[in-house]
Amino acid sequence: MARNQEFYKGSRKKRNYAIVPFVIVLGLLAVIVVLFYSMQKYAVISKDGVDVLLPGMEREETTIDSEGNVVRVFDEVTTELVFTEPDYSRVTATAGRYATPIKAIFVGADELKRDLLLKYEERLNDGNALILEMKPRTGRLMWQSESDLAVSYGIGSSSDLGSTMAPILTEMREAAAARNHEIYLAAQISCCIDDVLASRSDKFALRTDYGANYTDDNGTWLDPYNVDVRHYIAQLVQELFDMGFDEVILADLLHPTATREEGEDPVVFQYSREMSTTPNPVTAVCGFAVYVADELSGRTRNQRLSVYVDSAPALVRNDTDNGQNAVLFLKLYDRVYYRTDRYVYSYNLEDVQGSVTIGKAQDRFVPVVINYLPHENSSWVLIDTETDMATFGQTDE
Repeated sequence: MARNQEFYKGSRKKRNYAIVPFVIVLGLLAVIVVLFYSMQKYAVISKDGVDVLLPGMEREETTIDSEGNVVRVFDEVTTELVFTEPDYSRVTATAGRYATPIKAIFVGADELKRDLLLKYEERLNDGNALILEMKPRTGRLMWQSESDLAVSYGIGSSSDLGSTMAPILTEMREAAAARNHEIYLAAQISCCIDDVLASRSDKFALRTDYGANYTDDNGTWLDPYNVDVRHYIAQLVQELFDMGFDEVILADLLHPTATREEGEDPVVFQYSREMSTTPNPVTAVCGFAVYVADELSGRTRNQRLSVYVDSAPALVRNDTDNGQNAVLFLKLYDRVYYRTDRYVYSYNLEDVQGSVTIGKAQDRFVPVVINYLPHENSSWVLIDTETDMATFGQTDE
């Protein structure tokens, strides 16, 4: 018997999923057609093809060259390259850690003879060092140098002393040891005043606005910006260390201050190299000092490198006239030497006291005095006469 069904199942509709991809494709085609017609106004046709230049890619104006090419015109961009002077205040102090007191007699280049040097050594009762002027302002070297410029221009010493200086230093040390005395030997060289080098090649000389080598009462000046001059000094320092000197002192590391007669224009100097900033004494001299210190940075702890300062303003700040700056020098050099006298050297010491961050200021600031021993300072240099040598070591009354 057939089962009666109280409810009847409804018929199901068949779903056609194939239409979904068709709708998507149709939509994409519609978008492409719309974009094609809407972008026609941005199309640029040339012989090389069709380019689309969207808004912002070119100015409203376009130009067409003689061959029918469209030249795109973009907004101009102004650029400016700015060069600033070096900031030496950021230099890190590294020198002076091993500086010990120096009490020295200065021996000029004309007195560098074996017998005289041995006599100076014998008179070191109150002192412990001799400073030998190994390169005076004439530029004459008191030893046979193998540095590049010395060889190229025949500057090396031609005297017998030039080839025997190293043995003489050894003899002086042995003589001091025989007296139970230890001697400290330093060499002094002139940097920016050099008659010989300037006369043999004007490409190293500091020139005036008239084109002549600049000369004053001190001698003929070298260009402190010249890289060859800087390298020459660094090579000479290294040779003196290799010879056996404990310390090398750079003298005349400064820029000349030139003035003319009243009513005349000031001297305008010409330098041997092109610079991105306006040249001035500070960047010339401080740049020189940084270069030499960097070149000699590999010296041993027993080899000390020092420098002269030649003006009172330079003890506390940049001297814009001669270019020196003792604040920077004390960061790079073991000692600063300063020509002074018995009445003001204590004030000079106060000036540099705050710039000494390594070691003791009394050891690293060295007053250079004439005929007077500044016993209150642990370091000093005496420039004496033949008469005073007989009493060297006696306290000044």
